[in-house]
Amino acid sequence: MKYCESIYTYKRRPTHEVMVGDIGIGANNPIRTQSMTTSDTMDTDATVAEVIQLAEAGCEIVRITAPSVKDAKNLYAIKKMVRAKGHKVPLVADIHFTPNAALVAAEIVEKVRINPGNYADKKRFEVRDYTDNEYESELVRIAERFAPLVSICKTNGVAMRIGVNHGSLSDRVMNRFGDTPEGMVESALEFVRICEELSYRDIIISMKSSNPQVMIEAYRLLAQKMYSLGMTYPYHLGVTEAGDGEDGRIKSAVGIGTLLEDGIGDTIRVSLTEDAIYEVPVADALVKKYNEQVFTASVLPKLKEADYLHHFRPENPIRVQANEVTTSAHTIGGKNPVQVFMADKGLSPEYLASLLQNDAKPEWVVAIENSELSSSNLELTFVGKNQPLSFTPVNFSNGEVKNQLIESVSAVTNLAFYYCSGFEPQVFNIEMAEEIIEVLSQKEGILAIECPAEQLGALTAIRQFLALLQKHNIQMPIVLAYKVQDAASDWQLDAASVLGSLLTSGIGSGVYIHGDVNAEDATRFSYNLLQATRLRITKTEYISCPSCGRTLFDLQSTTEKIKDKTSHLKGVKIAIMGCIVNGPGEMADADFGYVGSGHGKINLFVGKICVQQNIPQAEAGERLIQLIKEHGMWVDAPVEIV
Repeated sequence: MKYCESIYTYKRRPTHEVMVGDIGIGANNPIRTQSMTTSDTMDTDATVAEVIQLAEAGCEIVRITAPSVKDAKNLYAIKKMVRAKGHKVPLVADIHFTPNAALVAAEIVEKVRINPGNYADKKRFEVRDYTDNEYESELVRIAERFAPLVSICKTNGVAMRIGVNHGSLSDRVMNRFGDTPEGMVESALEFVRICEELSYRDIIISMKSSNPQVMIEAYRLLAQKMYSLGMTYPYHLGVTEAGDGEDGRIKSAVGIGTLLEDGIGDTIRVSLTEDAIYEVPVADALVKKYNEQVFTASVLPKLKEADYLHHFRPENPIRVQANEVTTSAHTIGGKNPVQVFMADKGLSPEYLASLLQNDAKPEWVVAIENSELSSSNLELTFVGKNQPLSFTPVNFSNGEVKNQLIESVSAVTNLAFYYCSGFEPQVFNIEMAEEIIEVLSQKEGILAIECPAEQLGALTAIRQFLALLQKHNIQMPIVLAYKVQDAASDWQLDAASVLGSLLTSGIGSGVYIHGDVNAEDATRFSYNLLQATRLRITKTEYISCPSCGRTLFDLQSTTEKIKDKTSHLKGVKIAIMGCIVNGPGEMADADFGYVGSGHGKINLFVGKICVQQNIPQAEAGERLIQLIKEHGMWVDAPVEIV
């Protein structure tokens, strides 16, 4: 059953238009960008200033938390002042736990966001088997609580987002469906059905998680379900608690970008543990190529999904099995972890040796400074099985293609060299693909696929070629290559979107970032990408929420302090949550949690169990370290040699 219009041709999922003030979401509208204020909602001047700052930066919709009826009432003063200053940006009230606040907000703002996991339920973490009758009676109770909000929104022309969070599913859903994408989808559909019974369709839906893999699967599953039900609601995309810096941007791009490549998504928010203003340019960069419709030069129009592709689960549209290939220095493919490749670019052995001192070090070096490796429209790369392969050039219908291998072990141990030019799918057609397959079927080795940068349709072209590999049972390990065109651009976001989409679908035995980028930046990005996709964990994993008006401490400075003391704990997952709304549930699979419980007070968690409550913030950092030590997950940081 399909979850998108086509995995082989870029097409947006058909949706109906939902108006949020003057901004249309879904249908033929551009993919909209939005953000959320971090100020206290009761601080009218600060919130108004932040709304205006976001609007002037290009943010199309601004969300404001309304944790109480008092906060919700103050939205009137905020909106009045924003409008008086000449700004029409739509405002959204963010509601958790307090239906009464939602009723107030729906009389004021253009959109209300509710979380179905806590709108009518309190989280008790109870384990209980619900009979069908008991479950149905719970749905009746929820409908009675939810219907008044639907009625007000319908009367006032106010839109609604039914925003599911992976970590805050209700006990009822958890007990029947588990902590799963299926549970997330059902949580949303329960509330959608109530809206439809009341003839209200101005709904936008989101399936957020701090784990991009879970988030991707949940949205695809929701889309699949809605195709079968004939529903056309627009989707709001986001990876919650993505963190900050390059890590937060990569994690967001993997989740959001993968779905945008599928044609799924009508509005996005990039959640960073930074000032909200920094979210806007990241969101703009992510949606740019989709809104501008910059398509790749050509795709393979003769390929149809039914021809070659067997669908497995919706979260894995294509899964290419790779054979294991062993060279003189490394083994790749099979069950080996995804490996990191780095461009040589004339680097000295001494410099390469210095890179090997890092935990996140390149495992292969691609030698490109060679006069015999002149570029052409299409080139393939092979590394032989147990011995070098060398064969004469093969003539394809679009000209000569060089297939020449020179493999050797470098002067630096643990690095293998191989020559690579790549494969650019935007220039081949179906006849060319068949010729390529004929050559590949006679060879053993590694295949590098060049993923064109910042071009819409590149991923779908690659999927078509992968389907041909699958059809002909060609199981070469695939290295996903991405050539950076401009180091000063937002290439990390595009690379994470395209490569992340393939990696999260089980495609790729290696990652190779090259072009206008230095070796260290390329290697760091590659490992950060593999960490974001949960394919290789090489450092501490942080799950930190973006600050908002509910935050009970300075989230940015606290996050930096915790990172400073724990960043050497490879594989340990630490959640840093500003308030109880996003914790403990949104800590996902974190080993430890640091959660605001009151002003200046912190709760500490092991997994999802609160083990220490209301600790003074001044003591909480050291208490967290002690907790990590008690559970045997602490190691001392390595001593830097000056």
